[in-house]
Amino acid sequence: MRPFNIAKTATSAFALVLAVPAAAQDNEEVEVLANWSYTSLYSDGWSVENVFAMTEAVGANGNEIGDVENVIFSNDGQVLGIIAEVGGFWDILDTHVFVPWDEVTRERGIEQMRIPVTEETVDDYDVFGGYSLDEQTINSADTNSTQQVDDDLAAGSNIFKATDLIGDYAYLSDGARYGYIADLIVQDGEISSIVTDAAAYGRSGYYAYPYAYRGDMNNGYRLPYDPVEIDTLETFDYERLQSRGNP
Repeated sequence: MRPFNIAKTATSAFALVLAVPAAAQDNEEVEVLANWSYTSLYSDGWSVENVFAMTEAVGANGNEIGDVENVIFSNDGQVLGIIAEVGGFWDILDTHVFVPWDEVTRERGIEQMRIPVTEETVDDYDVFGGYSLDEQTINSADTNSTQQVDDDLAAGSNIFKATDLIGDYAYLSDGARYGYIADLIVQDGEISSIVTDAAAYGRSGYYAYPYAYRGDMNNGYRLPYDPVEIDTLETFDYERLQSRGNP
């Protein structure tokens, strides 16, 4: 299964470029695409979009209790935790909980993510604070413990939700709109690459690029490559991701 997203509206092709200081753009370390390989992504990586589509959230006893609805990252790409919707199998309304990544166990590739929440304990978890004009906000300091959260939880400074980035526009180094971000691939607890859908640009299929923090993550993502460089990259084959449980 390949990911499917609808691109968000970006303010302009130049907003993201301006969000990153010129000195940072000139001095940042950029991985040369000629040296970039998908091999380790296929063997060790897992897709956030695949998790949304395929992964069951299970409790301590291994019973399915819900679904994974989002993943929280620090700006440098570290996985801070997941947001799971639980309760559909219990005699309570669906409840959203944030679970720190060190309390999540990924099992059988991405078939399941085990979390320390049960029907008996779900109401024991406090609700996040940090409200602003009725919007609940999670900050990095809040990511150390399991908590109930709103389904429209907003990410505070220096962190972001996967859905804040997935579906947003991707731009080339010259500011040209390249397509949109279709997925994030995670390895060893951090984002190793972003996957783009560049059909609107004239490149069918998906392409995975090295991830690095690019400034304002809510206004798209700047790829530090030009059209000549991106044409050297092969399409990303989701069927080869071992985390999907392929033989």
